[in-house]
Amino acid sequence: MKLFMLILFPVAALFLTKGFSKDILFPNKYAARFLGFCGLLLGTLYCAFDWIFLLPVRFAVYNFGSEFISLCISELIIPIVLCFVPLFLLFNEPFLYKLKTFTYVLFGFYTIQLPYLITIRYETLSPFLLFLRPLLQLGLCISIYCLFASFAKSCKKKSPNSILNIPIIFIMFILPTIIETAWFLGADIQIWATLSIIYLSLSFVVFPILTQPIRNSDFYKNETAEKFID
Repeated sequence: MKLFMLILFPVAALFLTKGFSKDILFPNKYAARFLGFCGLLLGTLYCAFDWIFLLPVRFAVYNFGSEFISLCISELIIPIVLCFVPLFLLFNEPFLYKLKTFTYVLFGFYTIQLPYLITIRYETLSPFLLFLRPLLQLGLCISIYCLFASFAKSCKKKSPNSILNIPIIFIMFILPTIIETAWFLGADIQIWATLSIIYLSLSFVVFPILTQPIRNSDFYKNETAEKFID
């Protein structure tokens, strides 16, 4: 049962970067591979640091606010900081380009970090942790990629629509953590299951369809992996 959790991100990355689907998530597979590999390295370093220096045991507080903050720190804030700061400091590219490619690094990071956190911090691996939680995290990467594409183009054109993307991006970032917190604290299954269905529908269907013209436009494809690597 752990196999799904372990191979979901690698298989999804292979599927999306090889162009096995009609709509390729990553328009340039070389950039995706390079940045995804950087994410793998960062995820490995994070897990090694956590295992060596931090207590690999999760103490639940059974309070929604405290539990939510704890999960946000380990599953959201730390990955964002670790993935974006090196991208921002080490590569001499425009900010909007870094914003668009940030999800590639995050994709690789969660490939390592998510299975590690799930297996090390939960004694019992329920179907939610083995199947739904990885899908929610994959949905996060896909939805944020699509929304960042829309946000970058709006900023480039100085459109007021860019402001509308910010609260949507924020909600899509935190909703998986809200769902996990609700599940962990024993909320009614109808609550977190309904939120999960809505989130996955937005991530895998609605946002990719709505942003497909943007992601397939010359604006989005003109910055290549060769430029990034050089």
